[in-house]
Amino acid sequence: MNVHNLNLNPIISLEMRSSLTILLCFVILILQAQKQTPTQYIERYKELAVIEMHRSGVPASITLSQGVLESSSGNSRLAKYANNHFGIKCKGSWTGKTIYANDDAPDECFRAYPSVLESYKDHSDFLRKNWRYHELFELKITDYKGWCHGLRKAGYATNPQYGKILINLIERYELNQYDTQKLPQKEASKEGEKINGIPVKIASKDETVRTIAEENYLKDKHIRKWNDLPKDEEIKPGEIIYLKPKRRRGAEEKHIVTSTDNMRGISQAYGIKLKHLYKKNRMETGTEPKEGEVLYMQKKRATDDPVKTQIQKPNWEEEKKFINPSAVNQSIIDSTKFNNPGAINKVSIDVPDFHVISKGDNIYRIAEKYHVFEEDILKWNPGLNPNAMQIGQKIILKEELVDLNNLGEEKVKNQPIENSARDLKKMDTEEMQKDIAVDGTMTHLVVKGDTLYNICKRYDVTVDQLKEWNNLENITIQIGQKLIVSP
Repeated sequence: MNVHNLNLNPIISLEMRSSLTILLCFVILILQAQKQTPTQYIERYKELAVIEMHRSGVPASITLSQGVLESSSGNSRLAKYANNHFGIKCKGSWTGKTIYANDDAPDECFRAYPSVLESYKDHSDFLRKNWRYHELFELKITDYKGWCHGLRKAGYATNPQYGKILINLIERYELNQYDTQKLPQKEASKEGEKINGIPVKIASKDETVRTIAEENYLKDKHIRKWNDLPKDEEIKPGEIIYLKPKRRRGAEEKHIVTSTDNMRGISQAYGIKLKHLYKKNRMETGTEPKEGEVLYMQKKRATDDPVKTQIQKPNWEEEKKFINPSAVNQSIIDSTKFNNPGAINKVSIDVPDFHVISKGDNIYRIAEKYHVFEEDILKWNPGLNPNAMQIGQKIILKEELVDLNNLGEEKVKNQPIENSARDLKKMDTEEMQKDIAVDGTMTHLVVKGDTLYNICKRYDVTVDQLKEWNNLENITIQIGQKLIVSP
């Protein structure tokens, strides 16, 4: 019996170790697969939204609710790969980097940003520069309902319940509390600033490697090693200096290379060791990536996905000052101009009483030409079918010319048809689902125009998942049906 015990114990011990190892790996995989929740997203970016509110006049509640909705709380492909948190498409005026994704049509062009901060700034500027949103800036900063309905009317999204969804998010997470907050102030801390959990300091004028080392009871060689500084090179004012070793993984999952980037700068920006940044991207040490390349900072890239590199290294003297997108600090406030944005300077458009449809016209082009909302055009022309407009057809462009109780032949040439705007007025919108984008089960109420494919795109799920969660045997859905879009 003793002999059996002596032989069996090592075997049992080995099996237990193996089981524990497998269990640990499984737990790690589960934790890595967890998505960021709306609450976590709001906590992470609330200060950035407040800063943008003071710079641009866009309420922080609007910015945060749109960020949660449009980026799926930072989990969407656009957010992860392009730092695009608001689903803004390229449009004709965009000259920056781009990414392509399926939306209203396959392979649509979306804007890509070097950081989340740039996405937030561009979102504010996009609203201020586009005539469709000008009237919103005349509302009080605390009128979040007016902003939400105005965004929907202006066509920010195609979902007719867009304004309702935003209001639901704002009220559920009490985002309107941030609309009255002052600019965040830098709090004094003995540990100082951190990036990727590592203490750092921003070098000021006249500081050197030696003075920083002495101030923090370190050796010169430690500062140089931890910051990948060559032996004879000195630090520059505004440069990030790490006071402890950087990590093997970066603070963000990926980074899109800009024209001013280099590998050391990216390593410093995200707190990842330079040698590990090269290893994770299977790059030869000393090479530099081309503009527009996507670098991995938390997992190793595939062997069949090589990084395109430059022939010459960029000049480090031209490196753009990095602003950490994950931790808003005083440096952002100090570098931002906070002039009271006030009212928008509207462009004066001479709007005629009517527009006669010509070849190539559609309702969107007509709206853009006269700075009139499509919704208003449909309201003023209740017999108008936007999908069957005829050359020579006359369309009313001013509300005062419309008498809805006494429509004349001159004003309506087609038989009245149903349109989504009129149908929605008949629906009890107060009964619309209230559990959109929450921490937990999410549902979607089917409205006119919805398809299973579009719903899947909106919530970043597959058709098979939607069918399984809702016990659907086919892809047929009905108006008023409530679908579970996240278990």
